[in-house]
Amino acid sequence: MEDLSGDWDRQYEAGRWHFLNDIKEAARYGILSAWLGQTAATRAVLDVGCGEAILYHYLKSSGLQRYCGVDLSEIALSNAKVGEEHVQLVQSDLESFNAKPEETFSAVVFNEVLYFCEEPELQLNRYAKFLEDDGVIAISMYTPAREKSGANKSIKKIWDETDKTDHWQMLDDLELKSFSKNVGWKLRLVRPVRQPK
Repeated sequence: MEDLSGDWDRQYEAGRWHFLNDIKEAARYGILSAWLGQTAATRAVLDVGCGEAILYHYLKSSGLQRYCGVDLSEIALSNAKVGEEHVQLVQSDLESFNAKPEETFSAVVFNEVLYFCEEPELQLNRYAKFLEDDGVIAISMYTPAREKSGANKSIKKIWDETDKTDHWQMLDDLELKSFSKNVGWKLRLVRPVRQPK
């Protein structure tokens, strides 16, 4: 973890990710926060790959009660402007993070992070176990123009997984295009299908 976290720390120190606070990113964050508000999923949010906890500030006005941000970069977490006692920041990569025993979340958010693991579909299923019974998973993925990019391959794995109607209930599925930035994102909101006990 040290080598990877060092790379991310250097990028955050150099200001590489400051653009995520830009107004041109607001629509994506707005969609994610609106989804969680509409599904009453702001009770306890796990934000995986939270960076500087930008999403936290969008969720504050939506009734957020508890926020746990997870990121590999210690610098990103130290830059997060959160001080409330209902906020927890954890340095970890997404594949190593585990919720505390008996800890559950109303929502798990994967915002631009699932590219960074070998088998993102397995991580979706692993994190689904951290959800409350009616919990949701919100996914946002930047879509590069190059069709055969690694990011697009990850998106295909994730979309194929969440298309499985016996495992996932699709709540929303959309594409967002920023003409001012000339970039796009694919976003999905899903709920795991719980087997009867």
